Amino acid sequence: SAMPAVLADRVDLFFLVYAGELDALRLALLQRPTELHLLDRHGDSLLHLAIRRVDTAAVRCVLAAGFDVNTRSAGNWTPMEEAMACVQACVGADAAADVKAKAVAAQQVLREIHLAVQLDEQKRWAGRRETVLRTLRSMPDFSAVLAWRIGSYMLGVATLLRRFLPSDTYRIRKRGVRVRVDSTLAGLDYDALTWHRGLLSLIIRFDAGYGEPEILDGG
Repeated sequence: SAMPAVLADRVDLFFLVYAGELDALRLALLQRPTELHLLDRHGDSLLHLAIRRVDTAAVRCVLAAGFDVNTRSAGNWTPMEEAMACVQACVGADAAADVKAKAVAAQQVLREIHLAVQLDEQKRWAGRRETVLRTLRSMPDFSAVLAWRIGSYMLGVATLLRRFLPSDTYRIRKRGVRVRVDSTLAGLDYDALTWHRGLLSLIIRFDAGYGEPEILDGG
């Protein structure tokens, strides 16, 4: 997505996130919705700051205001990358009670961001469905193999997050307006910070209802 404008003078929204003044933040965002995606002088958005503060309530507040979870910071970090980095920072840290509590909060923040990303993808699909149907009907049937990995553009960050960011190889087959995808990525274990693996087949029937996929366990 396009880089948002930088907020230079009015930094009070960021102060409200920093201070945890959520009632005031909700009101300010209602009154000034155009400032939702601005960056502060450090290049952070409201959501990036809330994530780094490990403030679950602030994260929910900013998301509820309609924040676009695809927005990147000036350092090119997505909210998901920021959340994963915060969780990683808590791994192997001091076993003190306050540090453990922060680790639990970081995992909760990651859950909120992960859910927001999933909801965003659902909304985007709803807008693309008819275009996809027309395209599939015009295409010949095919089979393909697609290998993918989520990474980061930041130097040093890719190695740090490689263990936590997902990767997989998809085997894709298209017949008419139905598509079958075989994969092994089954979900995220938030406590162990690892990805569950299994044998999964995702059959997408684009011509049925709203094209909701039927997930079959191939194990």
